[in-house]
Amino acid sequence: MTTNSDEKNLAVPFLLVICGYFALHVVLRVSLSGSLDYDEAEQALLSQWLLAGYTEQPPLYSWIQHFLFVLFGKTVFAVSLLKNSLLLLTYISVFFAARILLKNDRPAILATVSLLLIPQIAWESQRDMTHTTLVVFTAAATLWQTLRLLNSRTLANYCILGLLLGTGILAKANFALFLTVLLLTLSSFPEGRKILFSKKILLSLLIALLMSGAYLLWMSNNQDIVFSATHKFKRRLEYPWLKGSIDLVTTTFQFLTPLWLLCLLVFPAGFTNKTQGEGDFHRRFINRFMLFLFVVLLAVVLIGKVTYVKDRWLQPLLFVAPIFFFARLPREVITAKRFKIFLSITGTAALAIYLAFTIRVVGASYIGNFCRLNYPFNTVAAEMRRIGFDTGLIISDDRFVAGNLHLQFPTSTALIPEYRFETLVDKDRYTQAAVVWQANSSLDIPEDLSGFIDKTYGIGLSHYPIYYMTHPYHFARTETLTLAVILFPLSEAQ
Repeated sequence: MTTNSDEKNLAVPFLLVICGYFALHVVLRVSLSGSLDYDEAEQALLSQWLLAGYTEQPPLYSWIQHFLFVLFGKTVFAVSLLKNSLLLLTYISVFFAARILLKNDRPAILATVSLLLIPQIAWESQRDMTHTTLVVFTAAATLWQTLRLLNSRTLANYCILGLLLGTGILAKANFALFLTVLLLTLSSFPEGRKILFSKKILLSLLIALLMSGAYLLWMSNNQDIVFSATHKFKRRLEYPWLKGSIDLVTTTFQFLTPLWLLCLLVFPAGFTNKTQGEGDFHRRFINRFMLFLFVVLLAVVLIGKVTYVKDRWLQPLLFVAPIFFFARLPREVITAKRFKIFLSITGTAALAIYLAFTIRVVGASYIGNFCRLNYPFNTVAAEMRRIGFDTGLIISDDRFVAGNLHLQFPTSTALIPEYRFETLVDKDRYTQAAVVWQANSSLDIPEDLSGFIDKTYGIGLSHYPIYYMTHPYHFARTETLTLAVILFPLSEAQ
């Protein structure tokens, strides 16, 4: 796989460094705050149960989070461990896929660390993403496994492919885009068609179906939930095809910035019209993958009249861009000096991400922008205990509030009206309930929340006192947050 004895020693230390990087992120996350960000809080809320489906997103991330909570308790550590494990596995999968495609450790390492120069992957995924983090790992692992299948069409490799396909279905809907691109790429080569038309592929499909069958059945019975977010793709515009096409191009450009700029500065040869090793199958494979990628995206935009493309929707596809770039480089261009320069740049990016993650929480008062990790849920929970709430139902109109308070009261059950999970709760299990909302937005209980309480439990809350709990943000000087709490006994529920 490598060309000399020095390069044979690069893979192990590189993988150890990557492991250390994400382990440090777990330590930092646990040290900074006991509160969860928005998507993390949603998972704390959903993972209270093991269901075939929850929301418009597939359920696998919630299932994994549920079992990690069982193993490690309902803690920030369990949340951060899942996130960073998936990110670590993504980088490892990209490395081994690149190693097969590029046949050399140096460009494979550079392609992998290039992910640190894609803010959507390096920063946003670390900051607050769940399902997207899972689907990017699954796509990267599926690419790696497909390349392994091209080298060896064994029954075991088809079984692993089936497991990854099932994981992708259960991860996020846009895995279908990645899979479409991959299938088109494979079908364009005789070697790929041998994989697709082998009888063994039926085993892969069977495994994927067995894994995802319960969820697919749930989807068919809950189409209103599954398609509830499709409005996000469209806006009422004249010439939607033009707006969608322009948005696709600009979003792709922004997604790959600053990666393309730094690659241009260090490796300008990668931007020439010449493609290194055009006759090599693996390089033709990655070239066609990128071609089909943009064909599929453009087709989705035009046929679906999509007018708004979010950068995170592109993650399960454009993680391949660094591999494509380094496949274009002549091997002699990646000298020891340029290799070290690029590693220094990406190492600086990694350090900057680590520092920025710290500063946005610790320095929030000086920046003038408090993030969700600054919310003082631990002190709010302590005051709730002082006024008499220790365990019971927690009901809020905000999944962020509900998920965080569930983490503070792990023996309680948290609900929000829009999820319709109230039927899963045994009313006889608890004697009291706490209704919580952000008083900074509304001093009075929101009408939707009071209406839900009245409809579900037959209780009007107007005669119960409201407790306003004002506490300083974490790392604040004088800034405070106020939550409002109403306690009521469930014994009065109808």
